[in-house]
Amino acid sequence: MPPTLSVSGSSDIGRIRRRNEDAITLRPELGIAIVADGMGGHPGGDVASRIAADTAAELLGDALQPGSGNGSFPARMLAVVERAVLTAHERIRSRGAQEPELDGMGTTLTAMVVDPETGSWVIGHVGDSRAYRARNGRLEQLTRDDTWVQQQIDRGTMLPSAARLSPYAHLLTQCLGLEDAPEPQVMSGRGSPGDLYLLCTDGLVGMLDDDAMSALLEEHACEDGDSTADADDATIEALLAAANEAGGHDNITAALVRIR
Repeated sequence: MPPTLSVSGSSDIGRIRRRNEDAITLRPELGIAIVADGMGGHPGGDVASRIAADTAAELLGDALQPGSGNGSFPARMLAVVERAVLTAHERIRSRGAQEPELDGMGTTLTAMVVDPETGSWVIGHVGDSRAYRARNGRLEQLTRDDTWVQQQIDRGTMLPSAARLSPYAHLLTQCLGLEDAPEPQVMSGRGSPGDLYLLCTDGLVGMLDDDAMSALLEEHACEDGDSTADADDATIEALLAAANEAGGHDNITAALVRIR
């Protein structure tokens, strides 16, 4: 892996759930990080999230092989990421058709791929898992939640502070695996040295608000002379531990992508 990028992550079952329906797939050598959150209480949530993460990693990895395409990284990968998300949806649907006990399974998906040489990145997203960027002490949410409460916020009928307390906070407006095909959010950008990207499931953001996550990222920031990998691993452990200490009501998954 070129020395300009590091990728790390972990998942925790939390303190309430009996199984982990989150999935995480990392391919640091290719600049790929993916998190998915199977729909709790639905059949095969863990199966759906694993299909989604593995499918996205497979298609993104294939597209990054030498000779696999021409053009700039963002121009080429925007279409690839969208196709990866939709292919994951189709494979989940196909598996559910083959195994009736899994019919109705669904999952969120947030996938990021970064060009280690230029820092250009592309993100594909469906559901309420999130991607954030931490830059110069400021944490910015890059993705938009596909939830009922986010719709109300966009319409001006609900304040963001009230959304966290709403009993409908986790009501998704779209995900992978249901009858209607999703319309993924696909976006691109270019990172700068020092940027840190956080991909996470709602088991993290449901327990910690943005200010709390930002404080933990700052507290465990990599200092000069420190191992970046060790610092990022410690940051992830701190995020998961804090979510558990706050209640651990859901599975918790986080991945960090750092541009050095």
